[in-house]
This record gives sequence, structure tokens and C-alpha cells, in this order.
Amino acid sequence: MENWLKGLIAVACAVVIVGGAYYGWGEYAKHKRAAEIMAGRESARQEILDLARAQPHEVEKIRSFCKGMSDKRYRENDTSEFVRILVRNCSALGYS
Repeated sequence: MENWLKGLIAVACAVVIVGGAYYGWGEYAKHKRAAEIMAGRESARQEILDLARAQPHEVEKIRSFCKGMSDKRYRENDTSEFVRILVRNCSALGYS
């Protein structure tokens, strides 16, 4: 086999290996990001449950708590960062 053909085969192999590694890294990063998002949502949900002193099945109690926080934010004009984030999380998790 001629040397230029061996070089061409080596380059083709390298391209395939690099392409596979690039694809694999992209899938890993996507999975890792999705896991971080799910962990953040679960943390926010747990914080709301703790603050509302509710169990996961007590949806009406959680909604009532979130409504109270929303009223505090918008009717009483509470501009604290804590209340703002709590109302945002309630809304994002479907409790308001």
C-alpha cells in the first residue's frame, strides 16, 4: 500500500474519532445541564414545601401559601428579593 493512502486512512480515522468524541461530549453536557435543572427545580419545590409547612400531596395548602406571597409582593408592594424569587418559583412550579 502506498504511503499517501496510509496517511489518508489515518486522517479519516482521526476525523471519525474526533467527530464521535465531539458528539459524545455534547450529549454528556446536555444530560448534565438537564440534571442540574431538575435538581434546581426539586430544591425550589422543597423550599416552598418547607415554608408552606405542607406535604407534597397538600396542593391546596401550597397554592394558598403561594397566593399569600403573591399578594404580599403585588398588593403590599414588597420588593424584597426573597419574596420575588419565591413568587417566581411558585409560578414556575404551577402553584399560582
